[in-house]
Amino acid sequence: MLNTFTSYQLITRDISKSIDRIEQQPVVDRDTKYYLDNITKVKSIDDFVKNDRLFKYAMKAYGLEDMAYAKAFMVKALKEGVSDPNSFANKLTDKRYAEFVKAFNFAANGTSTTVYNKAQQLVTSNYALQVQIGASQKGLPYYQSETAYYVTNIAKVKSVDDLMGDSRLLTYAMAAFGLDAATEPAATVKAMLEGGVSDPDSPANKLPDKSYAKFVAAFDFAQYGDQTTMRDDVQQAVPKGYMAGAGLTLVEPSAQYIKGEADYYAANISKVTSIDNLMADKRLLTFAMASYGLDASTETPQQIRTMLEGGVSDPDSPANKLTDKRYANFVTAFNFAQYGDQTTSRDEVQKDTPKIYTTESALGLIAPNADYIKSETAYYLANVTNVKSIDDLMANSRLYNYVLSAYGLDPATESKDLIRNVLAGGIRDADSVANKMTNKAYAGLAAAFNFEQYGEAATTINPAQQPTVDKYMRQTLEEDAGQTNQGVRLALYFDRKAPTITSWYDVLADTALASVVRTVLGLPDSFATADVDKQAQLFEQKLDISDFSDPEKLGKFLTRFTSMYEINNPTSSAVTSVSVLFAQPLTVGISTDLMMAMQKLRF
Repeated sequence: MLNTFTSYQLITRDISKSIDRIEQQPVVDRDTKYYLDNITKVKSIDDFVKNDRLFKYAMKAYGLEDMAYAKAFMVKALKEGVSDPNSFANKLTDKRYAEFVKAFNFAANGTSTTVYNKAQQLVTSNYALQVQIGASQKGLPYYQSETAYYVTNIAKVKSVDDLMGDSRLLTYAMAAFGLDAATEPAATVKAMLEGGVSDPDSPANKLPDKSYAKFVAAFDFAQYGDQTTMRDDVQQAVPKGYMAGAGLTLVEPSAQYIKGEADYYAANISKVTSIDNLMADKRLLTFAMASYGLDASTETPQQIRTMLEGGVSDPDSPANKLTDKRYANFVTAFNFAQYGDQTTSRDEVQKDTPKIYTTESALGLIAPNADYIKSETAYYLANVTNVKSIDDLMANSRLYNYVLSAYGLDPATESKDLIRNVLAGGIRDADSVANKMTNKAYAGLAAAFNFEQYGEAATTINPAQQPTVDKYMRQTLEEDAGQTNQGVRLALYFDRKAPTITSWYDVLADTALASVVRTVLGLPDSFATADVDKQAQLFEQKLDISDFSDPEKLGKFLTRFTSMYEINNPTSSAVTSVSVLFAQPLTVGISTDLMMAMQKLRF
């Protein structure tokens, strides 16, 4: 019979091959196939515990096989989950229960538990949430209303006096550059605008703060005259600057979607000659209302009809009586009460409305509608499992944009180099790029697409599936080793748990780990009855706990353990204590390499 040290080395020299041999055992192979074929059908805790074969497999994977009979106990742990530090599983000293509940987290993930993957369900739910946050963010109606007003009216401004004469436009324009029209003297604003920026000594250029110079550069009437407000710097850049200053991060629909909706509107709006026509075409109505910050899917048809029929000519009309002026803006454009069947031939409908929609969509002010979210989500789920690397994700712009939007990050402004570094660094290292960022959205992104930890499996991994099978195989490997030598099982167990050990109390809380440390230190089993604090103090004096995180030092520690265990529990009467200590098992007699080669011949 092989001694403890050699048996342990035979297994750990190539752990993957050792596990492969376990997988090939007929009983293990059958049970694993049954588990993987059926675990995804489990939708509740009751489903789980009622399937004895599945439940026992899972319990064994987490080293809880002896507790598989205690189903009421486990149901309580599963129901309370692990989100609450005071949950049943978290309060148990044995952390295997919390690990089990975390893998089968019905409390958090419900019916999706056995198929849940962060890159799938979490990202799609985050995307929908981001859209909802954008649509309900405090003050958003104000920003929508102001942007709509600006986009509709700025082209009519032909001079400095025109701009100064419309306080609403002036306030919006200055806010885009971080300036407050309410606190800046009108004479100062006018002097800045009239001075332009061509002359280095102009009033705007002479100010140390360049905010005024940027504002005047956009509204440079001195250089561009009455064509000033027709330029992209005014028509497009100002609304973007305004929204950036508002601090809103909203989900933006794709350019293709915006174009498609705008094209449909342009092709069909002229056919609308009445309120009934508009109400009958939900796509047109959604477009029209969205342009003025209204969501047709949440407004009742009766409310919409009442507003449109009332018009805006009467100060007491339903739309005018609302404090929120979005309905009044919408009805002003679609004023069937005043213009009848000629309503949709007017510029307010033909030109202004699509311009507002296009601008606000590009800013994220118009939230993607339910159909858009459904379409993008369907595409995402159909393709994300094909993503096997960071390069794959970044190469598919549609997936990439969806993912970043789900975490409140703007694909148009985020540096791709930064995103690549965030994903490459993962989250396991406290000093990774994601963990060091102030904005925790980056860490959330890296946790969902954890290529650093899971590699190609990042977008498909589910703790209830392959990770549980992997744990089952390792558990079975250790149990098989223990049938012939408990010392080998203890060494394998310690090797597996070592990276998670952060204090000596972790060791003392686990009888198997504590047994290994006592054996290495030559302490009798009776030492386990001593005061816990004194045990921890002695361990700390004799050993450096950080060595367990160093593979080389851990290897030396377990070499000493297997040797000491062999002294106390010789596998052969011919093996004496002295021979174990001084026989130099790696070089004397039959070498470990030769022994391994011989061992392989048996399989």
